[in-house]
Amino acid sequence: MTPALATPAYAQAPAAKPVIALKKQFVTGHGVRFTSVSKIDMGGLASVKLRSKGTVGFGRTGVTASDITLKADWGGLLDDDEELEGIDEPIRTITVKKTTYSSGHLFDAFLPEGKTWLRSPGGDPARELSGSFLINPLDPNTLRTVLSTTRATGRGGVVGGAKTTLYRGTITMKQLLSASPTTRKQLNGMSAKERASRVSWKLWLGTDNLVRRITTSTRETVKIKKTSIQMALTSDARFTGWGKKIKVTPPPADQVTDLSDTDGEVPQTPQIFDLNRGLGH
Repeated sequence: MTPALATPAYAQAPAAKPVIALKKQFVTGHGVRFTSVSKIDMGGLASVKLRSKGTVGFGRTGVTASDITLKADWGGLLDDDEELEGIDEPIRTITVKKTTYSSGHLFDAFLPEGKTWLRSPGGDPARELSGSFLINPLDPNTLRTVLSTTRATGRGGVVGGAKTTLYRGTITMKQLLSASPTTRKQLNGMSAKERASRVSWKLWLGTDNLVRRITTSTRETVKIKKTSIQMALTSDARFTGWGKKIKVTPPPADQVTDLSDTDGEVPQTPQIFDLNRGLGH
């Protein structure tokens, strides 16, 4: 019995109960709410911060809809670029029935008078969530993979009114890519160096084994004009209202125009890891 007693409990099977608890939440008409803050620090020279809040709707297979409002603070990085005027204004994105609706000053130039929403096909609520936090704990495979890299556990205190246990560890981008098709699609074309980069994470689970908070951090050294810069990417997301009835609905039809009816290349909603890669290169 000595070897078994010497093995920490978190090292045996930390993912089983949380994954089961998450899947039990996959009930049509129910969901969870979240808030998140993500930050890219460019070696102290500049920083970009993304703040998000939203509602996530579940179906029998997982996340099926989302309603997310995102605001970017560019830290003065783009103040002189007139072509990007309005990019720091809030953007709201609703994804339901594989269709995405986007609204905000960033899209106004592409909308006819009287329309406030741009509709585009092929919507993926999981992709929209990736703009808010690097690791998506609402995906069972991702949650299982992340918890399998647990290095330590401890008391997490009270988060959002729930008593929690804190798990922590480190995972590679390659492991995250293997866990999630959405992540693989989102980060397609990563270099071997990027795949090998490590992400430190902390995860707070309630006594019901549901995620209450997750934080991540990763670093990358890049060269800009022969100068090496240490870029740091961090995120902090919190989840509340598990099991509550949630209904994500599309905006009124008379306020919507289709992507196919617009001229020019429509900008995409900022995604935190895409921004980190873009600014670094």
